[in-house]
Amino acid sequence: MMASGPFALASAFPESKWPAMQAITAQSEMADLVASIDEEFRGQLGRMLDGILAYHHHDYRRDLSDPPAIWRRGSTSLHRFAPPETGKPVLIVPSLVNKSYILDLNSRGSFCRTLADKGMVPYLVDWGEPGTEETDFGLTDYVNRLSEMLAAVEEEHGPDVQVSMVGYCMGGLLALPLAIQRQDRIGKLILMAMPWDFHSSKAPGPNASQMLVNACEPVLSLFGRLPVDCVQAMFAAIDPLNAFRKFQYFARLDPASGKARQFVALEDWLNDGVSLTAAVARETLGGWYAENRTSALNWQVGGQTVNPADYHGETLVVIPKSDRIVPPESALAVTELLEDVRLLRPALGHIGMMSGRRAVELWDRVVRFLDA
Repeated sequence: MMASGPFALASAFPESKWPAMQAITAQSEMADLVASIDEEFRGQLGRMLDGILAYHHHDYRRDLSDPPAIWRRGSTSLHRFAPPETGKPVLIVPSLVNKSYILDLNSRGSFCRTLADKGMVPYLVDWGEPGTEETDFGLTDYVNRLSEMLAAVEEEHGPDVQVSMVGYCMGGLLALPLAIQRQDRIGKLILMAMPWDFHSSKAPGPNASQMLVNACEPVLSLFGRLPVDCVQAMFAAIDPLNAFRKFQYFARLDPASGKARQFVALEDWLNDGVSLTAAVARETLGGWYAENRTSALNWQVGGQTVNPADYHGETLVVIPKSDRIVPPESALAVTELLEDVRLLRPALGHIGMMSGRRAVELWDRVVRFLDA
């Protein structure tokens, strides 16, 4: 029986020639593989660029305006979302590295306005871009300013009303020391995606964090702050392929759809970052990330060690299961120290807690905790 296919081709040559033939075939296959990879990469890169262009040309604009400020100091302002007499006051503290309006994103979803609709009186802190007055600010200065805002809320509601506090991400680490200092005046405390153990299993290690501190030091010395572009680059490094994936996804969306408009809303907010003062950058990158002073109970605010065990009020800790910015293990560590703690683990992401349809279910749980 005659051989067919590749066996017929092989049988046409003596065995001594087979290694050379195999090498030629392997080279040809490798060239085809490289060509296929190149074609696929160019296609995916093109789809990402299509998504970026579609984002830049989208007509979405935020459709909410900030309520009037009831308090201002330097670059910081405090905004109330309901009349004082309509309910319990809630002081909401965002991070220093992004604008506060993620908590009041748009008419499709606003954490602050949902709380107001449910009978609360939300007060949203807007830290603003550090100005002349904040040039030398460290974390203690920001906590002191937060204390002034707490006093402003108390003045509106009278001496008999306790003020609850919500800290989102880094905002939780600003709210916690104030809650410990003023717990006689704090109703309830909510910590949402707040990091605590900066050396948890999925967090950057101390060596990598120290390298980052060293790399940033020339910039801090030159500018007196950590520019927003550096802050954005750090977030991008958490998931380098995220931009690749998300803009490919956006390219497939109908620009007029609700998903497309929400994507643009979040992307606008992400790109609207804030720089950090040099002192805050050194305390956070060096003290938190490199030295893990929080979990080691070696972090001080105003000369006082910040120990969650010193807070005796009711605390709700919200840890989203899909958080890629604050590893859930890092956030869970604080629950071991708090005296009276409840835990929520929503199937959401770090930013997804403040956007989208499923976030509303979490907000309802927050309201029930505050209202209980």
